[in-house]
Amino acid sequence: MDIDLDYERPNVETIKCVVVGDNAVGKTRLICARACNATLTQYQLLATHVPTVWAIDQYRVCQEVLERSRDVVDEVSVSLRLWDTFGDHHKDRRFAYGR
Repeated sequence: MDIDLDYERPNVETIKCVVVGDNAVGKTRLICARACNATLTQYQLLATHVPTVWAIDQYRVCQEVLERSRDVVDEVSVSLRLWDTFGDHHKDRRFAYGR
């Protein structure tokens, strides 16, 4: 599988947006809805939890999700990378923010 990743494109600004919030408030579902251009029904919003790593991994394995991340803002090509975090405040979130 050969996916054209944005960090390999010098003319595209990659924007990393880390979504944080309390446990079970819908962070992952928000990211999934944006990445897949989906409007979620109330049933889907209340359904079983979606694994957090989905939103991170899909930019690498799904061309459609990668394409939806691309846009033009003020005549600048950008790629919006939405990162999910877990809501449990007892866990360490450093992986999402970098070092």
